[in-house]
Amino acid sequence: MRDLIILGGGPGGYVAAERAGAAGLSVLLIEKDELGGTCLNRGCIPTKSLLAGAKLYKHAKEGTKFGLRAEGLGFDFGAAAAWKDDVVSKLRAGIEFSVKKYGAEIWKGNARLMDRSASGHRVILDDGRSEEASNVIIATGSTPALPPIPGIEGNPRVVTSDGLLGLESPPERLVVVGGGVIGIEFASFFANVGCAVTVIEMLPEILPFMDKELTAVFKRTLRGMGIETGARVERIEGGTVHYEKAGEAKHAEGDLILIATGRRPALAGIGLEEAGIAFSPKGIVVDDSMRTNVPGVYAVGDVTGRALLAHAASAMGEIAVEAVLGHPRPFAWKAVPWVVYGDPECAGVGMTEAEATAGGVECVKAVLPARVSGRFLAENGQTAQGAVKLLAEKGSGRLLGATLVAPYAGEMIWGLQPLVARGAQVCELREAILPHPTVSELIREAAWELDL
Repeated sequence: MRDLIILGGGPGGYVAAERAGAAGLSVLLIEKDELGGTCLNRGCIPTKSLLAGAKLYKHAKEGTKFGLRAEGLGFDFGAAAAWKDDVVSKLRAGIEFSVKKYGAEIWKGNARLMDRSASGHRVILDDGRSEEASNVIIATGSTPALPPIPGIEGNPRVVTSDGLLGLESPPERLVVVGGGVIGIEFASFFANVGCAVTVIEMLPEILPFMDKELTAVFKRTLRGMGIETGARVERIEGGTVHYEKAGEAKHAEGDLILIATGRRPALAGIGLEEAGIAFSPKGIVVDDSMRTNVPGVYAVGDVTGRALLAHAASAMGEIAVEAVLGHPRPFAWKAVPWVVYGDPECAGVGMTEAEATAGGVECVKAVLPARVSGRFLAENGQTAQGAVKLLAEKGSGRLLGATLVAPYAGEMIWGLQPLVARGAQVCELREAILPHPTVSELIREAAWELDL
């Protein structure tokens, strides 16, 4: 009998396998598709590979102010797709090597939990074999959520993010239904390579998790696309999306229509009922240490329906392994950083101003435009958009949250995560020594602007 069986080889599963193997546990990692999960194969990494080329193309077109002259500039979609595939292939091989290096066994195929045996938890593989382990981690991820919009089913012009990543050539017109992270990242890529893009979002604003004051700044960077918020899609006919906004019937035309309305936990076919595990359509129920209601069974990542982000899944996987080893610790649910990979990026962690107000927390804020940074101004110019916003509790000086719109915001937000997670005071930011000239200096300058 093994110490641990892991169902799912995405960021939660393969990181858990590495950590458990490094701790000396006997591990079986089961994955029905490719290692790396949605993030590596159909999400985070493919989109970033494409966005890298789109940013270079955009910057080259706009480079005259820096002295750049480009003749016959064009964007080769096929070459960009080949680059994406090569990156994914290399990283996938790296994950497999790393998992095996730590002694975990990998089995490619489906598996299903069964009722608990006298000795441990039973898992049935799709070749009929039975495996047992003292502990099980469920890390089966999520799938694209398709809303019940008439005209989606069977429509060849409707795609999810999976289908859009498999294109051999770009559409001339793209309609994106959904203004969350997935929708905005794809909209940014296709707009930057010359497609006519329209984003339709049901909520009053795109990126609803983001601080509204900086959402307005970020939206000014989304040139080359139309954004319709507060719009309810009624039906899709061929390449026409019919929607209603403020009582007015409107429509948008696209050669392709991307449905980017979120994801749902992958719960079917893994034996949750047989194993007696508590779950709902929103996900598997877990405590702060990733434990389900069944002793020895844990769930991590998107399948929990909480913090559907690759880095959150990896952190959950590590916490689950620590619980297996007898050292449980809580997950920092309220301090999970997020990033939207536009140009520039935006990122955040902790509370927004609206969340602090709704929670009855008296807060102070500081907002600085990015152009006060010497490096930002030198590399982007006076008219470029960007800003930093910090929130702190009035009186105590406890850091509550941060939002950044700036180049490589995703590379800077990590430093604020542990401060927000442990309720550090703003004085720690004020005392930090940051290299000059860097855009990250904006964070320290904003800390000094807070009137505590």
